[in-house]
Amino acid sequence: MNRSLFVILFLALGLTGFGQNKLTGFAPDFLGEKVVLYTYQDYVSQSRIQIGEGTVNPADSTFEIVYNTNSTIKGVIEIDRTESSLYLAPNTNYEVYFPKSVEPASYKNAETNLYFNGLDTTDINYRILQYHQWFDMYISYHQKAVAKGGFRVYLDTFKLYAADAYKNYDDPFFITYVRYDIAEMEQTYGGNRKSETRLKTYLEYIESFPVYHENDRYMKFILAFYDKEFREYLPVTEEAIWSAIQDKSPTKLMRAMKSDILLAAPELRELIMIDKLGKAFYREIELRPNIIAVLDSIESHSVYQENASVARNIKNYITSLEPGYPAPAIQIEKAPEEFVVWQDYKGRYVYFNFFAAWNEESVQDMEIIHRLVTEYGQDISFLSVSTDPDKAAFDAFMEAHPEYDWDIYHIGEDQALMNAYKVANVPSYYLIDQEGFISAAPAMPPSPNGEYESIESVFFKIKEALHPRQRIGVGR
Repeated sequence: MNRSLFVILFLALGLTGFGQNKLTGFAPDFLGEKVVLYTYQDYVSQSRIQIGEGTVNPADSTFEIVYNTNSTIKGVIEIDRTESSLYLAPNTNYEVYFPKSVEPASYKNAETNLYFNGLDTTDINYRILQYHQWFDMYISYHQKAVAKGGFRVYLDTFKLYAADAYKNYDDPFFITYVRYDIAEMEQTYGGNRKSETRLKTYLEYIESFPVYHENDRYMKFILAFYDKEFREYLPVTEEAIWSAIQDKSPTKLMRAMKSDILLAAPELRELIMIDKLGKAFYREIELRPNIIAVLDSIESHSVYQENASVARNIKNYITSLEPGYPAPAIQIEKAPEEFVVWQDYKGRYVYFNFFAAWNEESVQDMEIIHRLVTEYGQDISFLSVSTDPDKAAFDAFMEAHPEYDWDIYHIGEDQALMNAYKVANVPSYYLIDQEGFISAAPAMPPSPNGEYESIESVFFKIKEALHPRQRIGVGR
């Protein structure tokens, strides 16, 4: 049950500074690569924001990033599609070793373990790691009893031990982290559906505490506790919720959700409301414009700055690839100082796909796209981009298929473009309309899906619309 985020290499003197904070590192597996340091804007949308960057020096494998923080935050170091998390305390410098990941390559960042040098025993990272190691050892020692169904009993005992061990700790972030890590385990193993259990959890962990937006463990617990969707409320409340959304009124929606006695605090109620609006966006298709309008209003008028930011991030996320919204910009290099942009295709539909020469499904679909180009190329443009890390693999693929004469380019692992289109794997497909707006994301693939449908049925309709058949009447 090892849930530690990182491993400590050396335990020596802490590195404390003033003003700007500094992260220095050693990454011999990533010579010359860009290093980016992110933190989370919020834990509802999970959106990140860059707070610093640097480069791994090819001469000595080191990097340095200067950043600012006035409170303890969670950071993410990213190098060449590999990442690792750590906590960043104010007025503290960190020195880390960033090794290559042992995970296989994929279309999500691989994760690696950080090693710290000179980490003080009072640092937030040391304390969190020590806490998890203590808990794992405790459960391991009682493994036989836990295996027989006694986990909750031993968790209750550990909770008392932790309260005593940390009673004199003057570190609000750490105390909050431990409290809600234990609360989350209580939910997982004790359930949170029974009314009496939920009320007990609410009174112990929520009612008397503020909203800890910056604490990832608190937010994970809160979002799991309030996981009920709008359609799961009692009929009277549900009706009031949909009426409020129909009226595009966050005030009415707040009033409707107030019927939940576990959402008495306005700041927390509004935060949970934002989360539920984001989830409803994917289920209530006919209400999508109304949901966007409500989120817009919260962003503009909420008295809670953190909630306004969450509303903005949720809105940006759910609309980024929605039909009717502008397609994320592209700038694909096709020659030195020459780039492909959506303006190049103005007036034409574009079938846009990400593929890789190593992926069998991608390769098979490219054969079908070749036929579609022949059949529909008069009315529809085709744009394919290769995500092969090695350009030689792409070049060999193109050399083997000289008949592929539509727009095909190599982008490698262009993380910015792949993130913009939320590419989690290949192949991935999108249909862009004549004005550069999203028509379908994802679009249907060229090969038939489980319902024997493919993008060709859409192409046929586009062709028919652009070239209506002349109807010949009798006697003409």
